[in-house]
Amino acid sequence: MPKMPIWGEKIPYNIPAKNKLDVMTVKKRTPLFSFAAFITVVFGTKHMRNMAPLDTFTYQSQMKTGKVSMFFDDVPTLTPYPVPGDTAVIVAPGGGFCYQEREKEGSKVAKLLNDRGITAFVLDYRMNPYEAPVFYLDMQRAIRYVRFHSSDYGLDPNRIGICGFSAGGYICGASEILLANAPVNAPGYTPDEVDSVDGHPSFMGLFYPVVSHDDNQNMLGVFDRKDFFSERDLPNLKKKFSLTLNVKTDCAPQFLCYGNKDLLKGMKEYADRLDEIGARHRTLVMDGANHSFILLKKYAWWIDEFTNWIRQTTDAA
Repeated sequence: MPKMPIWGEKIPYNIPAKNKLDVMTVKKRTPLFSFAAFITVVFGTKHMRNMAPLDTFTYQSQMKTGKVSMFFDDVPTLTPYPVPGDTAVIVAPGGGFCYQEREKEGSKVAKLLNDRGITAFVLDYRMNPYEAPVFYLDMQRAIRYVRFHSSDYGLDPNRIGICGFSAGGYICGASEILLANAPVNAPGYTPDEVDSVDGHPSFMGLFYPVVSHDDNQNMLGVFDRKDFFSERDLPNLKKKFSLTLNVKTDCAPQFLCYGNKDLLKGMKEYADRLDEIGARHRTLVMDGANHSFILLKKYAWWIDEFTNWIRQTTDAA
């Protein structure tokens, strides 16, 4: 499938002459060791002292393999999976903001959506060592880009939603909850005609998403590595980047799906918050499921629940 760059000639927060290794802490590790360290840190509660576990894994799995650039010049893209119909979903794979599950939570999800008559676009977004809001700014731009080009794909601009998995779920939620259709505010960036398009999704699917950082605070090192290492600033970062604390009643309808055995915490509290403020949503809790369950046959019915909800939600709008 052809990849479509979503930004114009100027990409906000890109600095092509700047080498990523100048800001990263990369250790000499085997790929297996770096992956193990990454998982331990992401799901751990102990405040890490440096970015080496995350940076080393990003370098080993993404930069050294050529999946992303060694410089701050990455080009975010959308890969289209079109089918007849007027509804589309932009898909954001997970990966702890340090890599992306481009097949499992990208192309394979797109094909599941296609099988149910929904066009999909898989987003390849920027990640570590880029910092917030870059990851979810790319999602906001993707929404605007697909809506701007909706007639080219026979899509209804009012039926363009997003879905994401784990960190990709956060990227979806943050694009709506934290950015809330705000204009791009990046040094040296000049808005173009795509930026004038509505950046609100018609609906959101959040699957085992990151929603807060009380139990996985080390992810905040990717969001703001300087302030993350200040014990004084850490509480402010948790509040600033929490979807649970910042979600509003008028955000796009949400489909929240997670397993009750997930090692990633905070999703029940997020669901309770949606109930408390009266935000439009449906919550589906998968009994016995841990993180990243979407391709397990036991839980395969999630896709029908999600796509049926999409039709009900967009038909009622």
